Amino acid sequence: MKIIINNKKYTAKVGETIFQVCMRSGIKIPTLCGAKYFHEGLCRVCVVESGGRLITSCNTKVAKDMEIVTESEKISKARRINLELLWADHAGKCATCKKNRMCNLQKLAEEYKIENFHFVPRKGEMTNSEEQKLLRDNWSRVVVENENPCISRNSEFCVECRRCVSVCPEHKFGFNHRAGDVVVGTAYEKVLDCSFCGKCVEVCPVASLTDQNDYAKIIEDLDDLKRFSVAVVDLGTPEKIKEQLKNITPEQNLEKIFLELGFEKIINLGEKEQNREDEIIENIKTDYARKEKIDPKNIRTFFVSSKIYKKAKKSEYLDYVLSEREVARLVRDKGKMVAGKIKR
Repeated sequence: MKIIINNKKYTAKVGETIFQVCMRSGIKIPTLCGAKYFHEGLCRVCVVESGGRLITSCNTKVAKDMEIVTESEKISKARRINLELLWADHAGKCATCKKNRMCNLQKLAEEYKIENFHFVPRKGEMTNSEEQKLLRDNWSRVVVENENPCISRNSEFCVECRRCVSVCPEHKFGFNHRAGDVVVGTAYEKVLDCSFCGKCVEVCPVASLTDQNDYAKIIEDLDDLKRFSVAVVDLGTPEKIKEQLKNITPEQNLEKIFLELGFEKIINLGEKEQNREDEIIENIKTDYARKEKIDPKNIRTFFVSSKIYKKAKKSEYLDYVLSEREVARLVRDKGKMVAGKIKR
């Protein structure tokens, strides 16, 4: 069937949503809850205009001869209001956030120039009792969990996009409380216990779900001149790292980046080695250490991979497992890109 988007004709398939047609046709529509995952029209950032009214593009199916506008003053105003509402709980937290410069909400807030926080209560406009009541109410449903070995949870940052609910193959996430108090979390807010495939962390647009690690200790070991740090990079991970680095640095040479971060040796796994990572990692503190006359106690091994379940299987041979997101965070925190070069 034919539909009209921004005064141009496009071919659409029966059952497709406006969002899907636009993405396939190269027409950009912002979203937090959508992308290629389940669409529920929750964030309402993807609104478009059809027949003079605003509709969510992610869950509205196309119809023959439908006319759609994706950019207008009315649409921009609606998106800004929706972003301000979502941003209200996050204002002022970026500087200390794990996902600073890697956050979808932050990126959209900058793109739409969210500078006036109409929905953030100002201290001068509130009495002390009102402020205390608001803080108690906000924190009463916040869940911070660092007990499991792979994934850190902090519901303070959650925008309730429900991506984690949709993508989890084990259905570990759902909804707690009722009505306006509904929050996304694990059943009865128990400690997350799963296979730790990492899909939920991959799709979380904010810092509600992040990689679990002793980040301060990682930086300490990388900066310690007495340590010999080795990065074993999993097959397919370099491309994922480059994707994460888009908003952080123009540098694309990963070997240069790893050396600047403090790694002395980088081992890239190919197709033949991808199922031998345990053997290769063990060899670093045994055969390689003897060959290079390095005390194994001074070697720190890092497995750089999306296989975050490996974090729960660290041993005397494997010190750290870093995801592509954590590598990007290290680049963000340990170096600054100037004219294409990394400088501390």
